Amino acid sequence: MENQKAGFDRNQLIGFLLIATIMVGFGWWQSANMPEVEEATGTELVEEAASAAEEVSEAVEMTVAVLDSNAFVAEEVSIENDDIKLTYSTLGAQLVRAQIKGYQTYDSAEVLLVNNNQVWDIKLPGDAALSTKEFNVVSQNGTSLMLSDGATEVKVSLEESGFMANYTVSGSASAAGKPELFWERTAYRTEKGISNERIYSTYSYKVQEDGDVENLSGRGGDDSEDVGAVNWLAQKQHFFSYIVQPEEGFASATVATVNGTDEDESIVKVFSSNATLNQSVNGAYSLPFSMYLGPNHYQTLKEQGQDYEKVINFGWGIFGWIGRGVVVPVFNWLDGYGWNYGIIILIMVLIIKGALSPLTFASYRSMAKMRVLKPQLEAINEKFGDKDAMGKQQAQMALYREAGVNPLGGCIPVLVQMPILFAMFRFFPASIELRGQSFLWATDLSTYDALISWESHIPILSTLYGNHISIFTLLMTGSTILYTRMNQSMTASTGSAEQMKQMQVIMYLMPLIFMFVLIKEFMKKTIRKFRITQNSQDFIIMLS
Repeated sequence: MENQKAGFDRNQLIGFLLIATIMVGFGWWQSANMPEVEEATGTELVEEAASAAEEVSEAVEMTVAVLDSNAFVAEEVSIENDDIKLTYSTLGAQLVRAQIKGYQTYDSAEVLLVNNNQVWDIKLPGDAALSTKEFNVVSQNGTSLMLSDGATEVKVSLEESGFMANYTVSGSASAAGKPELFWERTAYRTEKGISNERIYSTYSYKVQEDGDVENLSGRGGDDSEDVGAVNWLAQKQHFFSYIVQPEEGFASATVATVNGTDEDESIVKVFSSNATLNQSVNGAYSLPFSMYLGPNHYQTLKEQGQDYEKVINFGWGIFGWIGRGVVVPVFNWLDGYGWNYGIIILIMVLIIKGALSPLTFASYRSMAKMRVLKPQLEAINEKFGDKDAMGKQQAQMALYREAGVNPLGGCIPVLVQMPILFAMFRFFPASIELRGQSFLWATDLSTYDALISWESHIPILSTLYGNHISIFTLLMTGSTILYTRMNQSMTASTGSAEQMKQMQVIMYLMPLIFMFVLIKEFMKKTIRKFRITQNSQDFIIMLS
């Protein structure tokens, strides 16, 4: 028993030793033959995590796309001709871009009347607004487009050239009534003189009752008005207009403009209007519109035959008649020769001065007679002075009768010339033909010339005059003062010394006032409102 027990213990021990040896040896062999693994850096770990997250995100997007494969995705589609390019979105059939070809802004960018800055919403009785509808492109070629959501169709077409677009909305109305249009557009700056552009930008409209074309007032400021029944509405900027005309006009319309601020000179105005179409719908309907998106070129607008050319404001009454009936034909006639526009302006001035020469000669003749009578008039003034005004006046009138002189002979011809001069004064700033045209040192005859300009603020000078020097304005001011001085030296005084002194101050002051009036950038930054209180009434004089 003892030998068996001892042998068992020895064999068992040997077995355990063999097993341990085998395990240790296998572990060493496995460790020696295992491939090396490089330790990952922190950057690599971040990149691996980002890659994994991206894979998860893509997987989620694919899953969502599969689950919502019918989700609406808005598209943009364009039509164009030689003069304009219109781009529409399939969401609401909205016009998102309207490019006027052949024109650039003052900083050489494309002229875009619409550039994701417009809301055009038609609302039919009992139906959703047009802007909320999801359309598909049914057909399209170079100049026409048709969109449909199954119930409503929108068709747009252009001619091969020109700035007119035909726009039609059709479908079936669930209730009877007149459709309403909400139209809002932010007008972005296109011209160098932002003050002038704001002054000349406004709503224009043709009144159905009398056919007159009228404009919102306000001299370029904020304004709102219920204009009643009109044939068309025009959002007019200085040199470009967007005109909308339903086939049967508008039964009523309320229009408003809000000026841009000095802090953001990229915005000229915000136009908005609420209008009711002069057309009732009940069941199947078709709402055709004509749209003009183009330059304020007089002849181009006139060719449309809808009085669109009257959005170019040449002034009221006789000033407008002379502008359209005399100044425009003469300008177009000279323009046909292909001369530089600076030369055309000079020739126009010579033609008009020549036509008015009989009146000018009559004025000079009257002034010459008054100059001959100057010693006798001065003697009368010394004799009567200011104490006997009635006696002095009677003596002067007797002298005039004896010499056959009309004391107003020099004034009447000037008054006759004034309507023509004012018509020209209104014509040139409104003429798109002058836009971007150079002459001598001026690079753009439609705005102020700036031979010298600077960015920094110079005390007093920048405040009173602006940050540029306009040579044309200075020449006008200097020549007017010189002419005034020569004229007064040849004209006999007919009043007291104090009256003549006051008159001289006024005559010399007027050219200086006009100098600052012509520098619109100065006016808009310095003098905003001048309030006069008289008889409990406030009069706001807007000088910009």
